[in-house]
Amino acid sequence: MARFELSDDDRANIASGVPCAALLERHGYALDRSESTRNCLKYRAATGYPIIVNHHGRGWWDTGSNEKGDVFDLIRRLEPALSWRDACAELGKMIGVEPEGAVFVRERKAKGGCDAPPAPRWERCAVLAPGSQAWTYLTVERALPEWVVRRAVAAGVVRDGLHAAWFCHRDAQGQICGAELRGPERHLCLKGTVKTLFRYMPGGAPVVRRLVVTEAALDALSFAALDGGRTVDTLYTSTAGGMGPETEEALRAHLRAMAREPGARLVIATDNDKAGDRYAARLASLADGAGVPWTRELPAWGMNDFNDVLRRVVAERAAAAA
Repeated sequence: MARFELSDDDRANIASGVPCAALLERHGYALDRSESTRNCLKYRAATGYPIIVNHHGRGWWDTGSNEKGDVFDLIRRLEPALSWRDACAELGKMIGVEPEGAVFVRERKAKGGCDAPPAPRWERCAVLAPGSQAWTYLTVERALPEWVVRRAVAAGVVRDGLHAAWFCHRDAQGQICGAELRGPERHLCLKGTVKTLFRYMPGGAPVVRRLVVTEAALDALSFAALDGGRTVDTLYTSTAGGMGPETEEALRAHLRAMAREPGARLVIATDNDKAGDRYAARLASLADGAGVPWTRELPAWGMNDFNDVLRRVVAERAAAAA
């Protein structure tokens, strides 16, 4: 039997005519509407890390691993048992199919969604202060000590977004490139965000010798509040639940600088679940590549994250004092 060959023209037609989002939707992935933009569609399955569709629908990457590619790579990931011929046939049937997610994002934009980049929107936010809804959310509902929040405010890494606290991410030049939004009814990243790292360094040392990496800004601040090993050169960070190229490069830059410092260490403080385990393995690999020792800290009492732990500690202290 003759070996199946895909012509260059057919390959180009499939690559340009089959959006990765449409293939994900066919396999049960759902659009995360609150965190998707026209140029960055976030799809989630029932379990595991989300998959980001980019490059105008022609590319994708898995936020929980290093896997990425085009629609041919994606179908091999989703249906590994398919032969090459059958995979090409399936894709060929989908040429011109528009994903529902892309339709939703386009229609949302047409209704007048905000297209301002993150930096000017951040500048319009108020300074976080006691008595505001966001302050109460952080210090009461999330049990963060006031000293932690005050130092974060003084460092310029958190602001009051009216209905949520905004935690900034900065690029390599120190410019605001995005924000994590956390409030009673909001848990998302600002539209247009390019995730790098949320950074909080209460000690204010000129160099970082101890780097703590968590998955959310609230966990970074919670770990700082609980941290018995805190030093003036400890930097607490959050990746906002994903590790794209910009986040990974930000981590690599810190690790390269730390490798020159005696006693440097990476502390991995990801969630206590399977996704957190995969995430921890990636961080450990980055540290090994840079020659920086690492340890993993797990939330106490088998809890999922460090804010869960902090809230339990605060509740137990309050009960004991009553």
